Amino acid sequence: MTTIPNMTKKAAEPANVNLTQAARGLKKLNVSISWAFNPYGGKPMDVDFCCFVLGKDGLTREDEDFVFYNNPQGAALAVKMITTTDDSTPASLQSQTIMVDLDNLSFDVWQVMFVLSIYDGVENDQTFDVLREAVLKVENAEGGAELARLTFSGHKMGDATAIKVAELSRDGVEWHFKALKEPVKEGLASLAKGYGILISSTT
Repeated sequence: MTTIPNMTKKAAEPANVNLTQAARGLKKLNVSISWAFNPYGGKPMDVDFCCFVLGKDGLTREDEDFVFYNNPQGAALAVKMITTTDDSTPASLQSQTIMVDLDNLSFDVWQVMFVLSIYDGVENDQTFDVLREAVLKVENAEGGAELARLTFSGHKMGDATAIKVAELSRDGVEWHFKALKEPVKEGLASLAKGYGILISSTT
């Protein structure tokens, strides 16, 4: 029986899970995240889950490698934002899911970076310091078996308006999942620029 890795904010170092070994014959992943905030004043936060499909140089290969609500699929349809139903997710949480078809990712794709961001967070002076909890789950799309889980809060997020949550990385024929939880103060636009994408706002 395979033990499900449980990665929490108590871990001393970010966990690195070999997904290929955890699930033999793995072809597709559903990477989903749910979140909720502590009570706060001001306008409601508009939070989005997205990802960057990266080559060996750590950059996107084309604009479609930035997968988000205005571009819900990329990497020749191998990465898609999807709508799923998860009865285990409390109604109080917001949730979004990205499907990654590992079998059909081009061989020049080396990494998929997952990001949670606040739309116009910089302009509206909204940050993730009020994040009560976020839970990211990696599941085998075929059967729904959970392969990895990451739980974190806004503790130590300070004035971050985006978070590099986790990444998938290729190592030969194997794929690994690594927890990051890296706060980004300058917002999604600045982060996207670093990956070779220019967007007109913090999105």
